[in-house]
Amino acid sequence: MCRAHAAVRGFVSEMVARPARERDLIIDMEAGLEHLSRGTGKDVTRLLAAIEPYYRSMETARRVAVLARELGIHNVSAVANKLRDDGDREAVREFCRAHDLELIAEIPYDAGLLEAERAGSTPLDYNPASPAMVEVQRLADRLVGEGSSH
Repeated sequence: MCRAHAAVRGFVSEMVARPARERDLIIDMEAGLEHLSRGTGKDVTRLLAAIEPYYRSMETARRVAVLARELGIHNVSAVANKLRDDGDREAVREFCRAHDLELIAEIPYDAGLLEAERAGSTPLDYNPASPAMVEVQRLADRLVGEGSSH
């Protein structure tokens, strides 16, 4: 196993060993299946698969969900990203319905994210009221609310 995966897996395992009130952890992993197949997510209780309105992205999200469930992560949801129009939204929604993926958020394409990047700023600091940031905040509120009900 490469050092990066071993380090992340060790960190996550250490965090999971902490008391419940101290262990909410969000990890943004690179797209694909490698981190799951190497056991990096072995202690994960919820997985969010980002899904863009393109075949390869949707297929990768489907495969991530299948592998996650095989590894014992049964709470798998999709977060649609970079949606430009109703056609994109419907394509992702239909794909999620067809593959039993719960779609919990729809983040619109937002040129402001590119502007923030060019300015060397985080999107939240650059414009917290941008369409994408508003939806990300809704997702965060939902996840925090779900976490506090456990």
